[in-house]
Amino acid sequence: MNPMKLPGFAIRRMGMTCLLLAGIFLMSCSSAPEPQPEPSKKEVQQDADRFFNKMGQEETAPPPSPK
Repeated sequence: MNPMKLPGFAIRRMGMTCLLLAGIFLMSCSSAPEPQPEPSKKEVQQDADRFFNKMGQEETAPPPSPK
């Protein structure tokens, strides 16, 4: 190999490598996340019950004492 052609060859090789890595990176990041399954009626009811219980506890709790 001619020593004068080595820098150009190395630059082209690095450029091709960068493009390949960028393509792999973009392809791996572009996939959409899997959709979450819909919650069942029972799960929704349990969440609502916990929320209202917590709200009821906050309403009946004594007010914080001033410092």
